[in-house]
Parts: sequence; C-alpha cells; structure tokens
Amino acid sequence: MPLCVLRISTDVLKLDGVVISDSNAASDYVRFLHPSQWQLLEFDDIYTMDWRHPNDQIAYFRHSARKCAEALAPHRIPPNLILGANVASQAASVTLATSKFALPVTVDSVLFFQ
Repeated sequence: MPLCVLRISTDVLKLDGVVISDSNAASDYVRFLHPSQWQLLEFDDIYTMDWRHPNDQIAYFRHSARKCAEALAPHRIPPNLILGANVASQAASVTLATSKFALPVTVDSVLFFQ
C-alpha cells in the first residue's frame, strides 16, 4: 500500500495537550515545547531539501533529526483538522481515491525523497 502524508491544519496546535518537538520525538536530544514556543524551531533545517553534511557526521545527525520535527497530539486529531493528503505518485493518488478519501490529494514526489 502506498504511503500518504496528511495535511493537518495549524489549528491542531490549539488542542489541549498538544506539544511540538524540535526534532524527531524519538531522538536522544529532542526538546518538547509548548506550541507557543514555535519560534524555537529551526525552520531552515526542517524545510531544507538536503540535510546531508558529507564532511560532518554530527551536523548530519542533528540536521536529519530536526528535519523530523513534529506536532504531537495526546489523543486524536478531529477529522475537520485534516485538510488533505500528499502522495508520491499518480498511482498512489488513485489508490487513495479508491479508499473513498474525499479530501484534496496532491502528488508531491519530492516530499517522499523521489
């Protein structure tokens, strides 16, 4: 089954108990932040197209973890906060459509590193 990445409204940050992480939540050096602390995120690192650092292994580890910053909801995200989905290919888009997913679907192979 092809993967999809759901597009979630930033209103998710207003839900009770939501926290953001400045890197992958399973990272050894992750910081968990209140949504009001969003300015502490390294957006240049999060949205960069290339996080490799061939001559600096520590920078590579740090950057690849930051690329996976997350918003974490303790229970569930209400369906009305799901705005759509991204998929890697047209075939994945068709597969998602056959599952009766009714929200907008965007083919974005770059998001899937293709």
